[in-house]
Amino acid sequence: MEISYKEGSAPARPAPPATVPRHWIVAYFLATLAMWAGLLAAAQILLPAQLAALDPDRQVWHLGLITALGAGAAIVSSPVAGSLSDRTASRFGRRRPWVLASALVCSAALFALPLQTTVAGVGVCWVLVHGAANAMCAALCAAIPDRVPVARRGLVSGIAGLAMPVGLVVGTMLVSAVPTWAGYALMGGLTLTLALPYVLLEEHAPLRSPGLGGPPDGPASPVSGARAPRRSPKVFLADLYVSPRRHPDFAWTLSGRFFAQLSISLATLYLLYFLRDEVRVDDPAGGVAVLSLLYTAGVVAASVTAGRRSDRTGRRKPFVIVASLLMAGALTCMALLPLWPAALASAAVLGAGHGVYLAIDQALVTEVLPLERDRAKDLGLINAAGSGAVAVAPLVAAGTLLLGGFSALFTAGAGLAVAGGLAIQPVRSVR
Repeated sequence: MEISYKEGSAPARPAPPATVPRHWIVAYFLATLAMWAGLLAAAQILLPAQLAALDPDRQVWHLGLITALGAGAAIVSSPVAGSLSDRTASRFGRRRPWVLASALVCSAALFALPLQTTVAGVGVCWVLVHGAANAMCAALCAAIPDRVPVARRGLVSGIAGLAMPVGLVVGTMLVSAVPTWAGYALMGGLTLTLALPYVLLEEHAPLRSPGLGGPPDGPASPVSGARAPRRSPKVFLADLYVSPRRHPDFAWTLSGRFFAQLSISLATLYLLYFLRDEVRVDDPAGGVAVLSLLYTAGVVAASVTAGRRSDRTGRRKPFVIVASLLMAGALTCMALLPLWPAALASAAVLGAGHGVYLAIDQALVTEVLPLERDRAKDLGLINAAGSGAVAVAPLVAAGTLLLGGFSALFTAGAGLAVAGGLAIQPVRSVR
């Protein structure tokens, strides 16, 4: 069935096929990898090194401040860019223009960062990097419910979930062997280059969400692609709100994402200090690298397998709950046994649990979105919940450490992981 539009609206696009072509999955993965590699490599290596060179005495304070500002920009940009993407009508579709624009802004800010000679300049550029990366994330996340049938979303979400750990490892390896300015230039070029294959693909008409009328995974109604009427700023801001009473499944899923992300943030924020002061390894920085590799291996091993199995069984909630229990078990082990062998095992189990969570929770989220026309905005709110958890994690971690040390910190992380799994239980529209 072809989709027709009124005069002045976007031209009709062909309906998507029943299966997802491999070249689309590859291009989607590369675009997601572009976003994470540029952001995480800069945050882990380049930004701290640049701030240390600008002001060695206050580098810790400046890093915390700029990181918090970047997280704040992410909280705002994700739902706002998502809402604008939902209402974009162009010959290139709704998502690709925002992926390209976000990649251009992120890349330009990365190129501009080594030129900054003040902390304020670095802060402005970092806000642009983080904000643009999350705007890009909102458009890319919406492409899954737009393009991928429900029965394939676990697998595709699992593959996309690999982009974060792979981007972190590949990005840090690339920039660690070059000067800071060259690292920024490399990440800026990589961000734009990897996003281009997805931008050049044809964008099909979005799929219909299950339960919203018509056959599930069929083409959506014309309103999904038509040009939306202009809205005043007041109406625009009001549309960003999703009522928890009218859409409880979405609210519970958003809460679960916040708790799970806060758990992971607590687990990794002071890992270097944990290995140095509690485990007392000889080379704590090297220890962090080893644990990061084990964590990444766990994510890679578990995410795609779990996503494929979830698709075959048609169930999401049990996988999310098991993932939260794996994460909680790993953090409990670190709290009770501050030993190097226990840390090695915990890193692998934590990675496996988070890998399953990344794949299945993202697929679950796409099935509880309130409205077809607001997919990117609502997914942006989910992403904002994760960014909010990252923003408050330093305050929560600092207070917990003061009260009970690293044991209390990891115990709190374990409790939050369990809370993230329990928050999915009340969801009724997904098994």
